[in-house]
Amino acid sequence: MRFRLPHLLVILVIATVLTGGCQSHESGVTVQTLLEDEGPTSESWNPDMRINDGGVRRIHMKAAYMARYETPDSTYLVMSALNEESERVHVFIFDTLGDTSAVVTSQTITYFERQGRFVAQGDVIVEARDDRWLFSEHLAWSDNTSRIGTPGLATITTPTQTFSGYGLDADEDLNDFSLARVSGVVVIEDE
Repeated sequence: MRFRLPHLLVILVIATVLTGGCQSHESGVTVQTLLEDEGPTSESWNPDMRINDGGVRRIHMKAAYMARYETPDSTYLVMSALNEESERVHVFIFDTLGDTSAVVTSQTITYFERQGRFVAQGDVIVEARDDRWLFSEHLAWSDNTSRIGTPGLATITTPTQTFSGYGLDADEDLNDFSLARVSGVVVIEDE
């Protein structure tokens, strides 16, 4: 039997359609896929979260939106603004006496509960005591060490100094800090 090319093409198309139509179609939803879902375990709008340590306030976080995620090895919260017009995320950090040592403002805060640390991202601004400010795009804070760090560019301003550099490591008050590849301005007052 001799087939011409158009007939052979028609037979291949029909065979492909028939074999494709005979496949088993499953929804793919099982208990295991539901457990592996990467969505949040809970959500909240306008959360106001406070964390105390031994009866002393340590952290106060406020945001427009919060999602809680639980994985086998971690539980974390993602707090964020809802859109460009909504309030940014605010984190108030308190010292061991319960006094405000810094206020962190950013677009997103991810708080890792078990480790007692958070990561701020998106136009991060830190206001500390004594009119000290920190500006960065990324910042990490640890409750265990009471230290602030950022791998990228950071700028610290005080009433008399402005420093920019990379690899910031600082205390919560921004009094004790180190930077790499630093540039800066220091104002020296005449007496």
